Amino acid sequence: MGEMQRLGVFSLLACVLLLAACGSAASQPAASPTATPSPRPSPTLRVTASPTATAALTPSSAPTPLPAAPPTRAPTAAPAPPPPPVTPPVPPINLYHPPPYKIAIDAGHGGPNYIGAAHTDATGHVDLREKDVTLDVALRLNDILLAAGYETVLTRSGDYTLTDFPADTADNRHNEIQARVDVVNAAQADILVSIHFNGSPDPSTGGTEVYCDPDRSFGANSCALGDLVRQTLVSAIRGFGYDTLDRGLKNDSQIGGDPSNPHSWILGENPTFQRPSLMPGIIGEGLFVSNDVEAQLLQDPNALQTIAEGYHAGIDAYFGWLSAQQPQ
Repeated sequence: MGEMQRLGVFSLLACVLLLAACGSAASQPAASPTATPSPRPSPTLRVTASPTATAALTPSSAPTPLPAAPPTRAPTAAPAPPPPPVTPPVPPINLYHPPPYKIAIDAGHGGPNYIGAAHTDATGHVDLREKDVTLDVALRLNDILLAAGYETVLTRSGDYTLTDFPADTADNRHNEIQARVDVVNAAQADILVSIHFNGSPDPSTGGTEVYCDPDRSFGANSCALGDLVRQTLVSAIRGFGYDTLDRGLKNDSQIGGDPSNPHSWILGENPTFQRPSLMPGIIGEGLFVSNDVEAQLLQDPNALQTIAEGYHAGIDAYFGWLSAQQPQ
């Protein structure tokens, strides 16, 4: 083959090979360049700013209220029995009216088991009992008042109690005093004077004191009566020659010290006392039975008459004061 022919054949073969290579390249996908992965983005931090102290957070819209839970049905209780009928309280007596006035005189204690304070002599023998001295003075005062034109009612006129009193217990005292208050209320007395004499573990303790209840509706009257009787008792006893200690006018809440009964049963209005007294009243403690000197004085009939007259003077002074208070 000549030189020109060989060149032509080689050129033809080169073209064929070139075409084959181009067709093969066109049928293969283009290779992707090697990519460097982007770093994974960090999640966006959702920072909630703290509200300032003065900022008020207002909801964008009112939340839809949740449906209320159905009410729980309480078990049906058996109907309570109807309360017993309440007896309306009896009103206090009419404080202002013309004379005659009725005086209730209560001789404290009484009977074999309700002795009160007592005095013992040097041998230990009881030689003076409060219950006897109170009765003596009460009977003397009763005579004085009747002679002066007053009406009177005595809760006792002898050595007895109004109720069964087998022992000196709180329950028995409660029942006895209620019975006495009932007598006084039924009589519609204008005032109540409960005569007592004091006692103390200390035999040197002595003097004169009077109690009233300032918390009743007529408390001002009770305490006016008490203060006047205190003055006249002290004056009478001193006039007799014994310089008694004036221990003052005192609130009857100091008697007993029982929180369930803030006042004395005979004067006060207490949760455990069904029918309280309906009129101004006082408890007079003339002297101390337990004091040797005063006990000796209380065995002198003239001294007892003097004490009764001291009560009378205070009662007179009270009704004189009351007439000045009477509404015009």
